[in-house]
Amino acid sequence: MLAILIKRVLASEMETTYEEFSHKIIQAAVPVKGFISSKSFKDLSDYKIRYTLIQMESLADWQAWYQSTERQKALGQIQPLLHEPESISILATA
Repeated sequence: MLAILIKRVLASEMETTYEEFSHKIIQAAVPVKGFISSKSFKDLSDYKIRYTLIQMESLADWQAWYQSTERQKALGQIQPLLHEPESISILATA
């Protein structure tokens, strides 16, 4: 099992719009092969920073989702709301 931590820094005053699009991208991931779960977090020290923690069965499942047309389409809607490109950390259980 893998955990994928996605950090996104929002542009000013895009919090509400981001929440709507973030929910849509997660909904698109749910039926994907290997998807286990997802949780979203807000940074308490900086309200513009959002984290999404996704659990996937395998690296191959994540890579398939990461490169999928569905994710690219959803990400295309989120990118204009960001102050900088998203950063992704892929974590394995110890």
